[in-house]
Amino acid sequence: MRYSVKTTASIVIQHPIAAVFAFITDVEAMPRWMAGVASACSHPVEMGVGARYTLAYSGEWLFHVDVLIEVTEYEPPRLFSTWAARGPFSFEGSMELREVGQTTEVTNIVEAGPDSLATRFLLSLLGPVLRRAWTRRLVRELEQLRAVMDS
Repeated sequence: MRYSVKTTASIVIQHPIAAVFAFITDVEAMPRWMAGVASACSHPVEMGVGARYTLAYSGEWLFHVDVLIEVTEYEPPRLFSTWAARGPFSFEGSMELREVGQTTEVTNIVEAGPDSLATRFLLSLLGPVLRRAWTRRLVRELEQLRAVMDS
């Protein structure tokens, strides 16, 4: 993705890798741990490459927006990658899982890009600031994922 901002965050979760993978790929559970997601709706197809679901974001940007997500990589229990097939912003994301004894290390990688010439210009100016803000957001999401799984 040209003119993009790539961010990464990792966390260790005290659950087996299969359980963590099942939870992060459960579309209905996504609003419980993903920042700004008010609701999620899976489309009637089995989860895997090519599966699509809609995430409804609200509150964070003072308006409601639906983003159609498509699964690009699905390799249980270690890799879940997606991209925004339709929505107001361009992004690709990957959740990489690694078994560490009886725990699971989860790494969330997100690469977001501009949707217009104006946002491309802003991204080139504000890239480092946005990267730090988005990294903090990914850390909060992973901490929320861990808290929800632990409850």
